Amino acid sequence: MRYFSLFTGVGGLDMGLAEAGHECVGFSEIKVSSIEAYKRHYPAHQNFGDITKIDFDALPDFDILTGGFPCQAFSLAGLRQGFKDRRGQMIFFVYDLLKAKRPEFVVLENVKGLLMHEDGRTYRNVFRLLMHAGYHVRVLLLNAFNFGSAQSRERLFFLCRRSADFPLIRPKATDSTRTFRDVRDHDAAHFHFLSETEKNRAKIEQEGLHPFRLIGGYDRVPTLLTSVSSCGREQMVTQEPDGHFRYLTELEAERLQGFPDGWTEGLSRVNRWFALGNAVNCDVSRYLFQGYLSKVWWN
Repeated sequence: MRYFSLFTGVGGLDMGLAEAGHECVGFSEIKVSSIEAYKRHYPAHQNFGDITKIDFDALPDFDILTGGFPCQAFSLAGLRQGFKDRRGQMIFFVYDLLKAKRPEFVVLENVKGLLMHEDGRTYRNVFRLLMHAGYHVRVLLLNAFNFGSAQSRERLFFLCRRSADFPLIRPKATDSTRTFRDVRDHDAAHFHFLSETEKNRAKIEQEGLHPFRLIGGYDRVPTLLTSVSSCGREQMVTQEPDGHFRYLTELEAERLQGFPDGWTEGLSRVNRWFALGNAVNCDVSRYLFQGYLSKVWWN
């Protein structure tokens, strides 16, 4: 089938479709560093740019629309301004695109915080907007840890079909046993140790900067965020078997998000962490497009 990708980032939500051989007729992304990484892997894919400036009627036809519409306005980590925040208003441009192109299938992703925003009113408004665009809508809350990732990452997925209603089948976890040990960067010890001064070690202990360390092994990792500051990468600290503390590496972040090794190489550390923390988990994309939806859509 043919698909169009919105708010593409570095292609996490695309991954399940691209690997299955479906054809991308175009994508929409505005962040320069993310476009650079995406085009390195998909040089033939055309970027139509800012969704607010696209002539929807001029787009090629497609069967599937995908997109992780901006979540900052709804995220628990954001200001939660919802539809008052311009980023939260992108859903209305999605609505206009659906009315113009009428694709048969739609998969949209957002943060779990959307459910609680404005006591659930924002979630209901998004649901109704998709219905008014002419779609039957079902919603899944999926945690990447249940589908092959060593990362605990909950996200909402709006599954929409135009021509016919469809059942909501309970997702079946494919792998809930993977741990950080399985994706560990074995070269990390050479260049990512934290300072071992007594002051810094005390700070690490006091602030709990090793939330996924277990005695004798590694557990799952908390949700990756987009920043390299104290509220992002700097919270991602683990302890090596010899007792040293260190940050996660960008390679580990790629593996935790299900990307092939080196997917974001060439970008700065800041842009790599933004791209990876912002991405849809590829393991979940593979599960949806190569497994789950074959039960409710493709057959």
